[in-house]
Amino acid sequence: MRQTAQEELKLVIQQINELTKIYHNAVSSHHISENEFWIWYILILTDGEHSQQSICDAWFLTKQTVNTIVGNMVKEGYAILAPIQGTKNRKSIHLTEQGRQHGEQIVLPIAYAEQRALGRIRAKELAACTSALRKLTQFLKEEISHAESESNSEGWAF
Repeated sequence: MRQTAQEELKLVIQQINELTKIYHNAVSSHHISENEFWIWYILILTDGEHSQQSICDAWFLTKQTVNTIVGNMVKEGYAILAPIQGTKNRKSIHLTEQGRQHGEQIVLPIAYAEQRALGRIRAKELAACTSALRKLTQFLKEEISHAESESNSEGWAF
């Protein structure tokens, strides 16, 4: 029996919330927040230069959250900030050797578990899932923006 689109959306949201809880439980033994985990994750697993702003933009974390977490990483000797040439005040984040070791202890066990889980999903299924979620995200963003602009023009709150 085919579920309605609203029921399907409810299931997607529940699954996203369950994933959030899985990550929360996985990082809780390290006594860090999920947001801190994601910053470690980015710095350990992704290539390229990372600034606080680039992390905010690509991973949808607030500037205040990223700045606070990175500031604490610097204070604890896990990271250093280096000016990015050609910018006014952007700085790239570089892990110290101590920071890399600490971050790997946090991130790698979870990354390996992700890889094992992904290995259990057929490539077509995974591609369909990410494509559908990307479309849903884009369309929902558009529809909410449209609804907000309509409500503002008509004088009622969204």
